[in-house]
Amino acid sequence: MKVLIFGGTRFMGRYVLRALLEVGVEVTIANRGTREENKGAHNVICDRSQPGALDQFKGSQFDAVIDFSAYASDWVEEAGKFFAGEISRYIFISTGAVYTSSQVFPITEDFPKGPPHPFAPYAAEKIRSESLLREFNAKGAFDTTALRLPFVLGPDNYEDRESFVFSRLLNNQPIFLANGGKSIHSFIYAGDVASAIVRILSLSRTSGSEEFNLAVPQATTSRGFVDLASEVCGIEPTVVSYQPEEFQIDTINFDLKNVAFPFPENNAYLSSEKILSKLGFEPSCDLKAMLSEYYEWWMKRADKSPKEYPLENRIKVELGAQ
Repeated sequence: MKVLIFGGTRFMGRYVLRALLEVGVEVTIANRGTREENKGAHNVICDRSQPGALDQFKGSQFDAVIDFSAYASDWVEEAGKFFAGEISRYIFISTGAVYTSSQVFPITEDFPKGPPHPFAPYAAEKIRSESLLREFNAKGAFDTTALRLPFVLGPDNYEDRESFVFSRLLNNQPIFLANGGKSIHSFIYAGDVASAIVRILSLSRTSGSEEFNLAVPQATTSRGFVDLASEVCGIEPTVVSYQPEEFQIDTINFDLKNVAFPFPENNAYLSSEKILSKLGFEPSCDLKAMLSEYYEWWMKRADKSPKEYPLENRIKVELGAQ
């Protein structure tokens, strides 16, 4: 089998590459060339923002496309037209952020989509991309699978999520939780994403168009995330609760580059019953196991200092929690 991966040069993509190589898949990775090459794959420079970027793949024979990099739905539209009738399956890495904020849980694949919620512009592009892929499938272009992911964790995570909490624990710094950290989140291990993709690629071309949530069965609050990290490293946390409205914090437009905690004030508890019932796939790694594996990897790194964020610093100063 030959697979073309768009993006996927960091973190989750590396897990997917390793999993594909282990089952004998021939992998081509197309990216802008801004990252180091992935060993074991054929690496191709491809900037999808440029006209004609896909022309270099004319005459190539791929069985499937895995799309990590389509932040713009226009890129999916272009790729769909280009590969129509040329591949068997298009796997699209989507997000649980496509769902409207809900007070009913768990969230299944048929729940309403769209804002208001954090990540709204990002989610809108993912929603349109999924819709375009369903249209391509309906025309017989290829089978499509959209994986709607929650927060993805694991070693090599370039986002400051696990490291955010562990660095503050190890440096005896307070952790600030809006409303005491009651927001509910879903998680998935990067290795389980890779295993699910391998499972999907094994399907025959009769499955049509599907969307699957992929998350561990148990959701966890922000405070629960801190407590599990505390258990892993054996350090009691200093947790400070605050009211976000007192600091005029925009809870709708979540900015991971300026946070007080690396998860938004939004409840998102995804159900993975559909992928379990249809494909027999079940995540292997719960949240504590994810944190334990990350911590073991992270402790071997040189720099364990907490990253600084203006919002967190402002809350710290105003609450006198230096």
